Amino acid sequence: PLDSEGNAEGPGVMFSSPFWVDTFDLPVPDAKLWDIGNPNMYRLTVTMMGDGGSDTRSADFGFRTVRMDAEGFWLNERRLRIRGLNRHQSWPYMGYAVPDRAQALDADILKYELGCNAVRTSHYPQSQAFVDRCDRIGLLVFTEIPGWQFVGDVKWQEQALENTREMVRQYRNHPSIFLWGVRINESADHDDLYRKTNAVARQMDPTRPTGGVRCIKNSHLFEDVYTYNDFSHYGPNEGCEPRENVTPEKKCGYLISEYNGHMYPTKAWDFEGRRVEHALRHARVLNAVRGTKGIAGSFGWCMFDYNTHKDFGSGDRICYHGVLDMFRNPKLAAAVYTAESGRLALKVGTTMDIGEYPAARLGQIWAFTSGSEVELYKNGQFVNRFTPGGQFPNMKHPPILIDDVIGNLLVENEGFDEKTAAKVKEILLAEGVYGEDGLPSALARRKALLIARRKVTADQLHDLYGRYLANWGGERVTWRFAAKNEQGKVIGECTRNSSAVSRLEVDCDTEELTENGTWDIATVRIRAVDQNGEQLPYVQRSVRLILEGDARLAGPDAVPLQGGMTGTYVCSEGRSGSAKLTIRMEGCEDVVLHFTIRAGAEAQ
Repeated sequence: PLDSEGNAEGPGVMFSSPFWVDTFDLPVPDAKLWDIGNPNMYRLTVTMMGDGGSDTRSADFGFRTVRMDAEGFWLNERRLRIRGLNRHQSWPYMGYAVPDRAQALDADILKYELGCNAVRTSHYPQSQAFVDRCDRIGLLVFTEIPGWQFVGDVKWQEQALENTREMVRQYRNHPSIFLWGVRINESADHDDLYRKTNAVARQMDPTRPTGGVRCIKNSHLFEDVYTYNDFSHYGPNEGCEPRENVTPEKKCGYLISEYNGHMYPTKAWDFEGRRVEHALRHARVLNAVRGTKGIAGSFGWCMFDYNTHKDFGSGDRICYHGVLDMFRNPKLAAAVYTAESGRLALKVGTTMDIGEYPAARLGQIWAFTSGSEVELYKNGQFVNRFTPGGQFPNMKHPPILIDDVIGNLLVENEGFDEKTAAKVKEILLAEGVYGEDGLPSALARRKALLIARRKVTADQLHDLYGRYLANWGGERVTWRFAAKNEQGKVIGECTRNSSAVSRLEVDCDTEELTENGTWDIATVRIRAVDQNGEQLPYVQRSVRLILEGDARLAGPDAVPLQGGMTGTYVCSEGRSGSAKLTIRMEGCEDVVLHFTIRAGAEAQ
């Protein structure tokens, strides 16, 4: 058995035989299963000894069973709903060429920050260091042969078949891998080729199902799982298609391998309404998948923004499909996944700034939380309490709509009786949606009736709209949101008021760089936050990066904030020593990070 760092625990077992053997039985008493909550790992070391010396090989593995059928995905005979994201192994400045620490960090972000239970390595087998980390932390992996859409001639297809062999040979000891992708991603049907790739994968590893990612319906199925890129959701419609609309196969497993992505690319600094809609689209798909019979789960497109070809870029060859930015800083959509996993205290989807919205109408306010309710306070006064509505009935922790910013304040502050306050509140909230002059006819009649009966004047209504909906012309309004769990305990708070840059918030994954066969790297994520600790999406200032000592920066020494966020990487250079990184932005205190670097004999 191995500990959480991959070190051997307890005594090993010696097996010896005077004869060459292909297989042998090696009992492991009281073996513990590998699972996403308890990723128990073991190491097998085999030594072949002869007159000329010996040769030793080790392999880490886990005990577990996986299967997929028409009902879903089963891990150790327990049904598990797959909730994951697609990942490219890509970084700013460096492309795919990063050392193990950064690869492993992506697995940690998926598991612990985003709360995913699975990842698809789109569209190629990825770093062993990444998959090793998935093994260690209990993150399921769907891996596949390399390629995208194109299938070539006979020689090309022979290479695809060899790629299938290499994929299974290299990765079959990883317990995290639960599905082999044996089609070229999004390719048309090529029956002869895909009969062969399936046969090879099954012959080499009969313990895992096969799948093949398609973007076409009614595709010929040779795999165990129909894996389908479902980009049907465009906003007002259902989050996914019923499986019977996609394939007539009724007995196979069914998995949504991509969704959203190019349907709604969103930058971290986009208009707030777009960022909210981006998050809600991810929530709608998760809700639909969870509520649709026969779907094992889904992988959203995608984990983070990445460099791409000209067709998917925004003129800058960056694909803005991620729920994180390129530096692994979270966009609002990331909160949907973190909340659904039970890991998010509270994230409010608006700054409550009317200048962000047309005609100064805030529109819908959404809160993302793993709590069961959210309370709203205005300048210290309780406004209302909100619980999940009916828009996301299948999610464990759905977004919560906050659709009342008035509560009982018209009674408490304006002296209205309860009945009149209710009618005035109805008109004001409707004007917040449609505008003062755009009310639907029924509401316009009610407003006219209120004025005619002298319950309130037109000038009063206009003044109340300004003070309770638009919040202009008066003292600064402070909004406080408090998320509570089922026991009524506050698990998270968010305060919104007129904000100014207060400080830089910096997260660095390590202070020690260790060269073990290659250079090492520290990931530094940077955010500008206000006095309440809330991110400021429209701060676009430049951040200076001043590095001193025995390391180098990957990328420039001055970077712009985008969406109030940026990042950098500190890299070792083959020598032991130390380094200091100063992060500087005008108007904020410097943030200083110190690094210890071990190379050569010191790293052993």
